[in-house]
Parts: sequence; C-alpha cells; structure tokens
Amino acid sequence: MTVGERLAVRENLLQRRRNIVDVQLIAALFGFILMLVENELYLLGCITKSSITSIVLKSFISYSTIILLVSIILYYVTVVQLRMTDNHLNSWRLAVTFRDTYCKIFLELFVCALHPLPINITIPISKPNGEIVNASSDAIMSILMILRVYLLGRMAVVHNKLLAGTATHGLGALNKVKIDALFLFKGLMSTHPGNVLIVIMISILLINSWAMRTCEAFYQFEKDHSDYWTMMWMVSVTFLTIGYGDIYPISVCGRFVSVATGLMGVGTTALLIAVLAQKLEPSRAEKYVYNFVLKAQLDKRRKTAAADAIKNWFQLCRLRRSNVMNMEYIRVHGKLLQAINAMQEAKRKRDSTGESTIGFIEISKGMSDVEKKTEDVQRSIRGLKSDLVYMQKMARDLQCKFNDIHRVLVRDNTRYKPN
Repeated sequence: MTVGERLAVRENLLQRRRNIVDVQLIAALFGFILMLVENELYLLGCITKSSITSIVLKSFISYSTIILLVSIILYYVTVVQLRMTDNHLNSWRLAVTFRDTYCKIFLELFVCALHPLPINITIPISKPNGEIVNASSDAIMSILMILRVYLLGRMAVVHNKLLAGTATHGLGALNKVKIDALFLFKGLMSTHPGNVLIVIMISILLINSWAMRTCEAFYQFEKDHSDYWTMMWMVSVTFLTIGYGDIYPISVCGRFVSVATGLMGVGTTALLIAVLAQKLEPSRAEKYVYNFVLKAQLDKRRKTAAADAIKNWFQLCRLRRSNVMNMEYIRVHGKLLQAINAMQEAKRKRDSTGESTIGFIEISKGMSDVEKKTEDVQRSIRGLKSDLVYMQKMARDLQCKFNDIHRVLVRDNTRYKPN
C-alpha cells in the first residue's frame, strides 16, 4: 500500500470514527431524555412503573442503549484499524493490548449498559420507623446514566480539527502525550479557565439537584421536601461546603449524592483557587514595569537619606566644636543614625528587588546564552587545535628540509676539501 492509499484509508477511518461518535452521542441523549420523561411522569403521578407507557418508554431506552453498545464496539474496531494504518501493522492482534483496549471496552460497555430496564425491579428499603419495603431500582439506574456524559468529551476531541489532525497525534506520540478529552480539558483550562469553571459549576448544580430530587422522591417516604428548588438549595449548600443543616437527605441514595456533591465542590474550589492565583500573578511586562518604578523610588529614597545624613553630619560637626552636649546634639545625632539606617534599608530593598525580577525564563535564557558561548569557545578551540596540528606538520617539514640542506652542505665540504 502506497503512502497516498494509506492516507486515503486513514481519512476514511477518521470520518467513520466521527460518524460513530455522533451515533453514540445521539443514542445516549435519546435514552437520557426518555428516562427524564418517564421519571417525571411517574413523579407527577401520571403513570406507574407497571403501566404500558412506562414499559414502552423504558423499552425505547433499552433499544437506544443497545445501539450505543454496538456503536462503542464499532468505535474501538475503528480505533484499532487506525492504529494498524498508522503503524503499518498487518494483524489486529499487534495493535491491541490488554491494558489499553480490553479493559476500556469492558468498562465502557458496563457504564453505558446501566439504564432502567422495561421490567420493574425492586430493592428492599428501610423506612425511618424500621419497616422494610420494596422500592423500584429505576432511580439508581437513572442516576447512573449520568456517567454517559464522558461521550461529550469524546465528541469534542474527534470533531476538533486541530486535535484530530495527523500532525497533532504525531507530535503527541513523539512527546509521549496522549491526545484525549483530558488533554482538551487542560488546554481549555489554560485558555478559557473562567468559562470552563462556570460551565462545570452550573452543570454540577443542575445534574446533582436532579439526582438528589430523584433519590428523595423515590426513596424518601415522607415527601415533604422533595421539590426541585429545595433540592437545588441543598446541593448548593453542600457544594459550597457550608452545611447549614436546615435540609438534609433522608435516603441512602441521597446521602451518596450529597457526598459526591461535596467532593465535587472541594475539587472545583481547588481549581478556582488555582485559576485565581494564575490570573492575579503579574505578567513579565507588568513585573518589569513595577520593579523599574520601585527601583527608581528606592534610588530616590536612598539619595534623600544620603543627603539627610550629610546635612546632619555637618550639623553634628558644628555642634561638636562648641563642646556642649545638649539636647540639640542628641537630636541631630539621632537624625544622622536614622538617615544612615534609611539609606541602608533602601539599598537592601533595591538589591532584593533586582533579585526578584529573575525568573525561570531569565534563568533559561541565561543558560542558553552560556551554552551558546561554550559552543563558540569549543569551536574556536577545535579550530586552534587544527591550526596547531598544521603548524607542527609545517615545522616537521621545515626540519626535514634543514636536515637535507645540512647533509648537502656537509657532503660538498668533504668533496672539495683540499688534501
């Protein structure tokens, strides 16, 4: 297969992968929307879990889930074919490893297979008075369907022209960087951190409020505080780690959602602090301007202190000639010491300001300059070495010529020497 044919095959595989990811997202969203409709109809009392409407809706959810699972398998088949095309492999077994492929496939199929089944499956739940009753498991399965949100990151990666290019993947392979949703998230956090954090917080608030309401509405038998706005207040208080205690989850499912919300709040707060610290840090230009102005101010303060020291020294000398140790002498002597201390303090601050302007970029640039100078010196030394070798060769040639001339002269002298 020629290079042009391989590129054509790779382009077709990339287009097929994009289409498969689109099918995955459509199937996941379709099933999630049907699940929301079925749960809302049940919570409003319009249907029951044994009614035909509920069974039909959950059957469609199962059909969309089957389509999603098949598309996941096709997605990994396409990924293996891409890997074979990129690495010139003839067998798919060479492109598949247990850690990188099989575990991901099994885990992803398990996560996407979680959904409310068309049959009514019940689980034993303990009431506040200790009575054990059977409740539907659809709430737990519905909440676990939120895990399909990772497909949004996959869609963003495969549809991003910059990340889906061959050059990007080649550069990532050379630097051992994996181009995936986490890489895209880090890039967005470096370029648009505020927008990303706002989207994350609003998504956590809406999704966890819905999950908390679903848990409490299904498994809280005293349904006094199970409306959406009350659950949103509870999730907000938990997310911000405030914990007023006026409202708290009763069901075990709601408590799990509350713990997950608290952990998400702690993680988002850490991201917010990191972003604020990065935004509040001055840039290189701002740092240089500020340090330049500060140095000018410290130089002015030092000169003023030096002038005050000289003035007080002359006054002290004038008072010392009178041989009278009065309060004026003590006051002038104190001003002299204060001026000297102010001058030394300004000098120390100026020196420390000069040291603080040196950062990693300056150090790296300095090291690069030193390496460049070192290479120039080594190149000059190699040139001098070659010149010395040439001079030694010339000296040996001259020595040989002098020896030849000496032998000729000696032979001539012996030939024409009188007897």
